[in-house]
Amino acid sequence: MVSAVARDYSRWGVPHVYARESFFAATSLPDGLIVIDYGEIELPMLVRRRGAPVTFYGFHAAMNPTIRRPLPFFQGRNIAPAATNSVLLCDPSLYLHEAVKVGWFLGNRLCPLVTELPLVLDHLDRLMGAERRLLWGNSAGGTAALRYSREQDVAIAVNPQTILEHFTWGRVLPWIEHGWQASGADARSLAGRIGDLRLHAPRGRTVYVQNIDDEHHGRHFLPYAHQHGFRTEPGDDGRQGLILGTWGKGHTPPPPEMQRRLVAGEADRMLEEMGVRPGLWNRLRRVAAR
Repeated sequence: MVSAVARDYSRWGVPHVYARESFFAATSLPDGLIVIDYGEIELPMLVRRRGAPVTFYGFHAAMNPTIRRPLPFFQGRNIAPAATNSVLLCDPSLYLHEAVKVGWFLGNRLCPLVTELPLVLDHLDRLMGAERRLLWGNSAGGTAALRYSREQDVAIAVNPQTILEHFTWGRVLPWIEHGWQASGADARSLAGRIGDLRLHAPRGRTVYVQNIDDEHHGRHFLPYAHQHGFRTEPGDDGRQGLILGTWGKGHTPPPPEMQRRLVAGEADRMLEEMGVRPGLWNRLRRVAAR
């Protein structure tokens, strides 16, 4: 049974609501808030089309554990680069129950995102004419960026959880109980099957950003790196980049401005690889918008 949660669409404009079948049948895509209706829950997306061959996908972190905002919940509006399409996503698991503050975009019994989300992203890219993805997220959003990146994509993961069993169990359990109706040993087993990125080798280019004062460095980054032969010292070989820093105590991400520069730099590099000059592209787009 899904518990009603507070919703407020007025912040994002009039939503364009699609049944699942009608979304995949759509041949065009509006800008703004798009909602795919899965019955008891939904998948909201904030879309900005720019006709670019690259789409930025922004995945949010956990909601504040003491404050719950009305849904949908998005992060990344001030991080998304101006030269790409932009899609910010809200995790459908937040619609399960007020107690669920995080779901890592790993799905639930009503919306199996591990298989469903790649189909959704593929269709979005077809409608926007995009070929590659720049996936970004902090914490749980970084987990999603790593999980859904393809060979031709770039994932920027900031302080991600890579092994849910190593995370605070009291924050994992509501998602499993309400999303999968599992508890006890079954809950632990499910977290291991679904939420352990050591079982999923990174694909494409990966930029891993980690605060070394965060316990995630030892509990999440190092086991993930050792499993996949990922570098553990700062550097960048083109395929894998690692940025280690001290941005505050505990689970603190880098400042937004640093993340904006990092994302913009990766976007420009991707466009240049595809034969698009980002500076010229931005000027032409501004002229066309007048």
